Amino acid sequence: MTGSPHPAASIGKSERRVVVDGPANRSGSIEGAGGHDLVHGVCHAVYAFDIAFSINLDEAERAIAAISRRAEILKKKRAPQSIQQQEVPLSITEPTPAIEIAGCLSASTVDIVLYSFGAASVRFSFALDNSLEELVGLSEALYDRGELARQARQHLERLVEPLGGAIAKPRIASPVEDYVLFEITRLPDENVEQFLSRRRGILARILRAEHAVLSSQEVADALAQTIAYGETDAAVIDWHAAMLVGPDAHDVRSILEYANVQLVQMRSLDDELERILDSSYELMARFKGVRQTFPGVAGGELRRLAVLHADSAVLFEAATHSMKLVGDQYLSRVYRAVSQRFHLPQWGANINRKLETIDRIYDKMTDRQATLRLELLEWIIIILILIEVVKGFLPA
Repeated sequence: MTGSPHPAASIGKSERRVVVDGPANRSGSIEGAGGHDLVHGVCHAVYAFDIAFSINLDEAERAIAAISRRAEILKKKRAPQSIQQQEVPLSITEPTPAIEIAGCLSASTVDIVLYSFGAASVRFSFALDNSLEELVGLSEALYDRGELARQARQHLERLVEPLGGAIAKPRIASPVEDYVLFEITRLPDENVEQFLSRRRGILARILRAEHAVLSSQEVADALAQTIAYGETDAAVIDWHAAMLVGPDAHDVRSILEYANVQLVQMRSLDDELERILDSSYELMARFKGVRQTFPGVAGGELRRLAVLHADSAVLFEAATHSMKLVGDQYLSRVYRAVSQRFHLPQWGANINRKLETIDRIYDKMTDRQATLRLELLEWIIIILILIEVVKGFLPA
Protein backbone atom coordinates (compact mmCIF):
# COMPACT_ATOMS: atom_id res chain seq x y z
CA MET A 1 0.00 0.00 0.00
CA THR A 2 1.15 3.52 -0.73
CA GLY A 3 2.81 5.21 2.18
CA SER A 4 2.66 2.21 4.52
CA PRO A 5 4.74 2.80 7.63
CA HIS A 6 6.66 -0.44 7.77
CA PRO A 7 7.54 -3.03 5.14
CA ALA A 8 6.03 -5.79 7.25
CA ALA A 9 2.95 -3.84 8.25
CA SER A 10 2.19 -2.96 4.63
CA ILE A 11 1.13 -6.48 3.68
CA GLY A 12 -0.33 -7.92 6.86
CA LYS A 13 1.22 -10.43 9.20
CA SER A 14 -0.31 -13.41 7.42
CA GLU A 15 2.01 -12.67 4.49
CA ARG A 16 5.18 -11.93 6.45
CA ARG A 17 6.79 -15.34 6.54
CA VAL A 18 10.53 -15.39 7.22
CA VAL A 19 12.54 -18.41 6.09
CA VAL A 20 16.05 -18.59 7.48
CA ASP A 21 18.21 -21.65 7.05
CA GLY A 22 20.65 -21.52 9.89
CA PRO A 23 23.41 -23.76 11.13
CA ALA A 24 22.83 -26.91 13.10
CA ASN A 25 23.11 -24.86 16.32
CA ARG A 26 19.61 -24.69 17.85
CA SER A 27 20.41 -21.92 20.30
CA GLY A 28 20.82 -24.04 23.37
CA SER A 29 17.72 -26.19 22.88
CA ILE A 30 17.82 -29.89 23.67
CA GLU A 31 16.11 -31.27 20.58
CA GLY A 32 16.95 -34.96 20.77
CA ALA A 33 14.47 -35.91 23.46
CA GLY A 34 12.47 -32.70 23.43
CA GLY A 35 11.00 -33.31 20.00
CA HIS A 36 9.36 -36.51 21.26
CA ASP A 37 7.95 -35.21 24.56
CA LEU A 38 4.19 -34.94 24.51
CA VAL A 39 2.34 -31.74 25.32
CA HIS A 40 -1.39 -31.47 25.94
CA GLY A 41 -3.78 -28.61 25.27
CA VAL A 42 -5.65 -26.91 22.45
CA CYS A 43 -4.61 -25.19 19.24
CA HIS A 44 -6.83 -22.34 18.05
CA ALA A 45 -6.77 -21.15 14.43
CA VAL A 46 -8.23 -17.63 14.52
CA TYR A 47 -9.47 -15.61 11.54
CA ALA A 48 -10.40 -11.94 11.86
CA PHE A 49 -12.67 -9.98 9.49
CA ASP A 50 -14.10 -6.50 9.12
CA ILE A 51 -17.83 -7.12 8.64
CA ALA A 52 -19.60 -3.79 9.34
CA PHE A 53 -19.28 -0.15 10.33
CA SER A 54 -20.56 -1.01 13.81
CA ILE A 55 -22.55 -3.70 15.64
CA ASN A 56 -25.15 -3.14 18.34
CA LEU A 57 -24.21 -6.07 20.54
CA ASP A 58 -27.35 -5.89 22.68
CA GLU A 59 -29.60 -6.12 19.63
CA ALA A 60 -27.42 -8.86 18.17
CA GLU A 61 -27.65 -10.83 21.40
CA ARG A 62 -31.45 -10.57 21.37
CA ALA A 63 -31.56 -11.63 17.72
CA ILE A 64 -29.65 -14.85 18.38
CA ALA A 65 -30.27 -15.31 22.10
CA ALA A 66 -30.42 -19.09 21.88
CA ILE A 67 -26.78 -19.51 20.79
CA SER A 68 -25.00 -16.40 22.05
CA ARG A 69 -23.16 -15.38 25.19
CA ARG A 70 -20.99 -12.48 26.27
CA ALA A 71 -17.25 -13.22 26.08
CA GLU A 72 -15.80 -11.87 29.30
CA ILE A 73 -12.15 -10.87 29.47
CA LEU A 74 -10.86 -11.97 32.84
CA LYS A 75 -8.28 -10.36 35.12
CA LYS A 76 -5.31 -11.99 36.76
CA LYS A 77 -5.34 -9.61 39.73
CA ARG A 78 -7.17 -6.58 41.04
CA ALA A 79 -7.36 -3.87 38.38
CA PRO A 80 -7.36 -0.09 38.82
CA GLN A 81 -10.91 1.16 39.33
CA SER A 82 -10.32 3.94 36.80
CA ILE A 83 -10.10 1.39 33.97
CA GLN A 84 -13.47 -0.18 33.26
CA GLN A 85 -14.66 -2.74 30.75
CA GLN A 86 -16.79 -0.99 28.11
CA GLU A 87 -18.42 -3.15 25.43
CA VAL A 88 -18.21 -6.85 26.25
CA PRO A 89 -17.80 -8.83 22.98
CA LEU A 90 -20.55 -11.21 21.94
CA SER A 91 -19.59 -14.88 21.53
CA ILE A 92 -21.56 -17.30 19.36
CA THR A 93 -21.00 -21.04 18.98
CA GLU A 94 -22.10 -22.77 15.77
CA PRO A 95 -21.82 -26.38 14.56
CA THR A 96 -19.30 -27.08 11.82
CA PRO A 97 -17.89 -30.22 10.17
CA ALA A 98 -14.73 -31.50 11.84
CA ILE A 99 -11.54 -31.04 9.81
CA GLU A 100 -8.33 -33.03 10.05
CA ILE A 101 -5.14 -31.04 9.59
CA ALA A 102 -1.67 -32.53 10.09
CA GLY A 103 -3.17 -35.44 12.03
CA CYS A 104 -5.16 -33.18 14.39
CA LEU A 105 -8.97 -33.19 14.34
CA SER A 106 -10.88 -29.97 14.89
CA ALA A 107 -13.86 -29.64 17.19
CA SER A 108 -17.34 -29.98 15.69
CA THR A 109 -18.13 -26.39 16.69
CA VAL A 110 -16.74 -23.01 15.73
CA ASP A 111 -16.66 -19.92 17.97
CA ILE A 112 -17.50 -16.49 16.54
CA VAL A 113 -16.79 -13.34 18.56
CA LEU A 114 -18.42 -10.05 17.50
CA TYR A 115 -17.01 -6.65 18.49
CA SER A 116 -18.94 -3.40 18.66
CA PHE A 117 -16.62 -1.64 16.19
CA GLY A 118 -17.70 -3.95 13.36
CA ALA A 119 -15.09 -6.71 13.56
CA ALA A 120 -15.52 -10.45 13.99
CA SER A 121 -13.19 -13.28 14.96
CA VAL A 122 -13.80 -16.91 13.95
CA ARG A 123 -11.98 -19.58 15.97
CA PHE A 124 -11.41 -23.24 15.05
CA SER A 125 -10.05 -25.45 17.85
CA PHE A 126 -7.91 -28.60 17.67
CA ALA A 127 -7.24 -30.86 20.66
CA LEU A 128 -3.52 -31.44 21.24
CA ASP A 129 -1.82 -34.56 22.51
CA ASN A 130 1.28 -34.30 20.37
CA SER A 131 5.03 -34.01 20.35
CA LEU A 132 6.64 -30.65 19.73
CA GLU A 133 7.87 -31.85 16.35
CA GLU A 134 4.27 -32.64 15.38
CA LEU A 135 3.28 -29.11 16.44
CA VAL A 136 5.80 -27.79 13.91
CA GLY A 137 3.91 -29.70 11.21
CA LEU A 138 0.56 -28.40 12.47
CA SER A 139 1.82 -24.82 12.51
CA GLU A 140 3.11 -25.21 8.94
CA ALA A 141 -0.22 -26.70 7.83
CA LEU A 142 -2.14 -23.81 9.39
CA TYR A 143 0.08 -21.17 7.80
CA ASP A 144 -2.09 -19.16 5.41
CA ARG A 145 -4.71 -21.95 5.39
CA GLY A 146 -7.03 -20.76 2.63
CA GLU A 147 -9.78 -23.33 3.10
CA LEU A 148 -10.22 -22.51 6.80
CA ALA A 149 -10.39 -18.81 5.95
CA ARG A 150 -13.09 -19.54 3.37
CA GLN A 151 -15.08 -21.57 5.89
CA ALA A 152 -14.75 -18.75 8.42
CA ARG A 153 -16.07 -16.26 5.87
CA GLN A 154 -19.01 -18.55 5.05
CA HIS A 155 -19.95 -18.77 8.74
CA LEU A 156 -20.01 -14.96 8.92
CA GLU A 157 -22.03 -14.62 5.73
CA ARG A 158 -24.69 -16.93 7.18
CA LEU A 159 -24.65 -14.98 10.46
CA VAL A 160 -25.02 -11.46 9.04
CA GLU A 161 -28.57 -11.91 7.72
CA PRO A 162 -30.22 -13.02 11.02
CA LEU A 163 -28.57 -10.11 12.84
CA GLY A 164 -30.53 -7.70 10.65
CA GLY A 165 -30.66 -4.15 12.02
CA ALA A 166 -28.06 -4.88 14.71
CA ILE A 167 -25.36 -4.40 12.05
CA ALA A 168 -24.78 -0.93 10.59
CA LYS A 169 -23.51 -0.86 6.99
CA PRO A 170 -22.80 -4.61 6.75
CA ARG A 171 -20.01 -5.68 4.40
CA ILE A 172 -17.46 -8.44 4.78
CA ALA A 173 -14.28 -6.77 3.55
CA SER A 174 -11.65 -8.74 1.66
CA PRO A 175 -8.75 -8.45 4.17
CA VAL A 176 -8.48 -11.37 6.59
CA GLU A 177 -5.93 -11.85 9.36
CA ASP A 178 -5.09 -15.34 10.62
CA TYR A 179 -3.38 -16.18 13.89
CA VAL A 180 -2.53 -19.48 15.60
CA LEU A 181 -2.71 -19.91 19.38
CA PHE A 182 -1.16 -22.95 21.05
CA GLU A 183 -2.58 -23.33 24.56
CA ILE A 184 -0.43 -25.84 26.43
CA THR A 185 -2.08 -26.96 29.65
CA ARG A 186 0.25 -29.84 30.56
CA LEU A 187 3.98 -30.10 29.91
CA PRO A 188 6.52 -32.91 30.15
CA ASP A 189 8.05 -33.42 33.61
CA GLU A 190 9.58 -29.96 34.00
CA ASN A 191 8.53 -26.46 34.96
CA VAL A 192 7.68 -23.68 32.53
CA GLU A 193 11.04 -21.93 32.76
CA GLN A 194 12.95 -25.14 31.98
CA PHE A 195 10.56 -25.95 29.14
CA LEU A 196 11.14 -22.58 27.47
CA SER A 197 14.91 -22.54 27.96
CA ARG A 198 15.63 -26.13 26.87
CA ARG A 199 13.46 -26.12 23.75
CA ARG A 200 14.10 -22.68 22.30
CA GLY A 201 14.90 -23.93 18.81
CA ILE A 202 11.84 -26.08 18.27
CA LEU A 203 9.54 -23.52 19.94
CA ALA A 204 10.79 -20.88 17.49
CA ARG A 205 10.08 -23.23 14.59
CA ILE A 206 6.53 -23.73 15.88
CA LEU A 207 5.98 -19.99 16.18
CA ARG A 208 7.45 -19.27 12.74
CA ALA A 209 5.82 -22.31 11.01
CA GLU A 210 9.26 -23.28 9.77
CA HIS A 211 10.39 -26.85 9.04
CA ALA A 212 14.07 -25.93 8.67
CA VAL A 213 16.44 -25.27 11.55
CA LEU A 214 16.53 -21.56 12.39
CA SER A 215 19.58 -19.45 13.10
CA SER A 216 20.31 -18.31 16.64
CA GLN A 217 19.31 -14.75 15.69
CA GLU A 218 15.96 -15.90 14.34
CA VAL A 219 15.32 -18.01 17.44
CA ALA A 220 16.10 -15.05 19.70
CA ASP A 221 13.76 -12.82 17.70
CA ALA A 222 10.91 -15.37 17.72
CA LEU A 223 11.11 -15.74 21.51
CA ALA A 224 11.82 -12.09 22.30
CA GLN A 225 8.26 -11.32 23.46
CA THR A 226 8.01 -13.78 26.36
CA ILE A 227 5.83 -12.69 29.29
CA ALA A 228 5.04 -14.52 32.52
CA TYR A 229 2.81 -13.67 35.46
CA GLY A 230 3.52 -16.61 37.80
CA GLU A 231 5.78 -19.64 37.93
CA THR A 232 3.24 -21.87 36.20
CA ASP A 233 2.38 -19.77 33.16
CA ALA A 234 4.02 -17.95 30.26
CA ALA A 235 3.06 -16.37 26.95
CA VAL A 236 5.43 -16.37 23.98
CA ILE A 237 4.07 -14.01 21.33
CA ASP A 238 5.20 -13.87 17.70
CA TRP A 239 3.65 -12.52 14.49
CA HIS A 240 2.28 -15.84 13.08
CA ALA A 241 1.55 -17.69 16.31
CA ALA A 242 1.69 -17.53 20.09
CA MET A 243 2.30 -20.22 22.69
CA LEU A 244 0.39 -19.88 25.94
CA VAL A 245 1.62 -22.18 28.68
CA GLY A 246 -0.41 -22.61 31.85
CA PRO A 247 -3.66 -23.94 33.26
CA ASP A 248 -5.82 -20.93 32.34
CA ALA A 249 -4.96 -18.79 29.30
CA HIS A 250 -8.47 -17.59 28.42
CA ASP A 251 -7.79 -13.95 29.28
CA VAL A 252 -4.50 -13.78 27.35
CA ARG A 253 -6.11 -15.51 24.37
CA SER A 254 -8.89 -12.89 24.40
CA ILE A 255 -6.35 -10.07 24.25
CA LEU A 256 -4.48 -11.68 21.35
CA GLU A 257 -7.74 -12.23 19.47
CA TYR A 258 -8.65 -8.60 20.09
CA ALA A 259 -5.32 -7.39 18.70
CA ASN A 260 -5.83 -9.59 15.63
CA VAL A 261 -9.24 -8.05 14.85
CA GLN A 262 -7.76 -4.61 15.52
CA LEU A 263 -5.12 -5.34 12.89
CA VAL A 264 -7.66 -6.43 10.28
CA GLN A 265 -9.72 -3.30 11.01
CA MET A 266 -6.66 -1.13 10.43
CA ARG A 267 -5.82 -2.96 7.20
CA SER A 268 -9.38 -2.55 5.95
CA LEU A 269 -9.47 1.10 7.00
CA ASP A 270 -6.11 1.74 5.35
CA ASP A 271 -7.46 0.31 2.07
CA GLU A 272 -10.56 2.49 2.35
CA LEU A 273 -8.49 5.61 3.01
CA GLU A 274 -6.38 4.85 -0.07
CA ARG A 275 -9.55 4.83 -2.16
CA ILE A 276 -10.78 8.05 -0.53
CA LEU A 277 -7.42 9.73 -1.21
CA ASP A 278 -7.53 8.69 -4.87
CA SER A 279 -11.06 10.06 -5.26
CA SER A 280 -10.02 13.23 -3.40
CA TYR A 281 -7.18 13.88 -5.85
CA GLU A 282 -9.55 13.30 -8.78
CA LEU A 283 -12.11 15.66 -7.25
CA MET A 284 -9.44 18.30 -6.67
CA ALA A 285 -8.36 18.04 -10.32
CA ARG A 286 -11.97 18.60 -11.46
CA PHE A 287 -12.57 21.31 -8.86
CA LYS A 288 -12.07 24.42 -11.00
CA GLY A 289 -14.01 27.02 -12.89
CA VAL A 290 -17.76 26.95 -12.28
CA ARG A 291 -17.50 23.78 -10.13
CA GLN A 292 -15.57 25.58 -7.39
CA THR A 293 -17.66 28.77 -7.40
CA PHE A 294 -21.30 27.81 -7.15
CA PRO A 295 -22.37 25.77 -4.11
CA GLY A 296 -24.68 23.33 -5.89
CA VAL A 297 -22.21 22.18 -8.55
CA ALA A 298 -19.68 20.26 -6.42
CA GLY A 299 -21.39 20.45 -3.05
CA GLY A 300 -22.59 16.85 -3.18
CA GLU A 301 -19.09 15.52 -3.85
CA LEU A 302 -17.64 17.63 -1.06
CA ARG A 303 -20.30 16.44 1.38
CA ARG A 304 -19.60 12.82 0.40
CA LEU A 305 -15.90 13.38 1.03
CA ALA A 306 -16.68 14.88 4.43
CA VAL A 307 -18.93 11.94 5.37
CA LEU A 308 -16.32 9.37 4.30
CA HIS A 309 -13.67 11.18 6.31
CA ALA A 310 -15.90 11.35 9.39
CA ASP A 311 -16.88 7.67 9.13
CA SER A 312 -13.21 6.65 8.85
CA ALA A 313 -12.24 8.80 11.83
CA VAL A 314 -15.07 7.36 13.97
CA LEU A 315 -14.16 3.78 13.01
CA PHE A 316 -10.48 4.36 13.78
CA GLU A 317 -11.33 5.89 17.14
CA ALA A 318 -13.61 2.97 18.03
CA ALA A 319 -11.07 0.32 17.01
CA THR A 320 -8.12 1.89 18.81
CA HIS A 321 -9.71 3.14 22.02
CA SER A 322 -11.96 0.25 22.98
CA MET A 323 -8.90 -1.23 24.72
CA LYS A 324 -10.27 0.42 27.87
CA LEU A 325 -11.85 -2.99 28.41
CA VAL A 326 -8.42 -4.14 29.66
CA GLY A 327 -8.04 -3.16 33.30
CA ASP A 328 -5.10 -5.36 34.26
CA GLN A 329 -1.42 -4.46 34.20
CA TYR A 330 -0.32 -7.95 33.14
CA LEU A 331 -2.80 -8.00 30.25
CA SER A 332 -1.63 -4.52 29.31
CA ARG A 333 1.89 -5.92 28.97
CA VAL A 334 0.50 -8.70 26.79
CA TYR A 335 -1.26 -6.16 24.60
CA ARG A 336 1.87 -4.03 24.25
CA ALA A 337 3.86 -7.10 23.20
CA VAL A 338 1.37 -8.22 20.56
CA SER A 339 1.02 -4.61 19.34
CA GLN A 340 4.73 -4.53 18.64
CA ARG A 341 4.57 -7.85 16.80
CA PHE A 342 1.62 -6.69 14.66
CA HIS A 343 3.09 -3.16 14.20
CA LEU A 344 -0.17 -1.62 15.40
CA PRO A 345 1.43 1.74 16.36
CA GLN A 346 2.84 2.08 12.84
CA TRP A 347 -0.53 1.21 11.32
CA GLY A 348 -2.18 3.80 13.56
CA ALA A 349 0.35 6.51 12.64
CA ASN A 350 -0.10 5.74 8.94
CA ILE A 351 -3.91 5.95 9.18
CA ASN A 352 -3.67 9.22 11.11
CA ARG A 353 -1.49 10.71 8.37
CA LYS A 354 -4.02 9.72 5.70
CA LEU A 355 -6.91 11.14 7.73
CA GLU A 356 -5.00 14.42 8.14
CA THR A 357 -4.22 14.50 4.40
CA ILE A 358 -7.88 14.01 3.48
CA ASP A 359 -8.85 16.68 6.00
CA ARG A 360 -6.36 19.15 4.48
CA ILE A 361 -7.63 18.41 0.95
CA TYR A 362 -11.21 19.04 2.05
CA ASP A 363 -10.22 22.27 3.84
CA LYS A 364 -8.31 23.53 0.80
CA MET A 365 -11.26 22.91 -1.53
CA THR A 366 -13.79 24.51 0.81
CA ASP A 367 -11.47 27.49 1.47
CA ARG A 368 -10.93 27.97 -2.25
CA GLN A 369 -14.67 27.80 -2.83
CA ALA A 370 -15.34 30.33 -0.06
CA THR A 371 -12.65 32.70 -1.41
CA LEU A 372 -14.02 32.58 -4.93
CA ARG A 373 -17.58 33.18 -3.69
CA LEU A 374 -16.35 36.20 -1.74
CA GLU A 375 -14.56 37.57 -4.82
CA LEU A 376 -17.68 36.98 -6.91
CA LEU A 377 -19.77 38.81 -4.34
CA GLU A 378 -17.33 41.76 -4.37
CA TRP A 379 -17.54 41.98 -8.16
CA ILE A 380 -21.33 41.90 -7.99
CA ILE A 381 -21.27 44.77 -5.48
CA ILE A 382 -18.84 46.76 -7.66
CA ILE A 383 -21.03 46.23 -10.73
CA LEU A 384 -24.16 47.32 -8.83
CA ILE A 385 -22.37 50.46 -7.61
CA LEU A 386 -21.24 51.24 -11.17
CA ILE A 387 -24.80 50.80 -12.40
CA GLU A 388 -26.06 53.25 -9.75
CA VAL A 389 -23.34 55.75 -10.68
CA VAL A 390 -24.15 55.50 -14.38
CA LYS A 391 -27.87 55.89 -13.65
CA GLY A 392 -27.06 59.14 -11.79
CA PHE A 393 -25.65 60.71 -14.96
CA LEU A 394 -28.60 59.69 -17.10
CA PRO A 395 -31.51 62.10 -17.58
CA ALA A 396 -34.52 61.38 -15.42
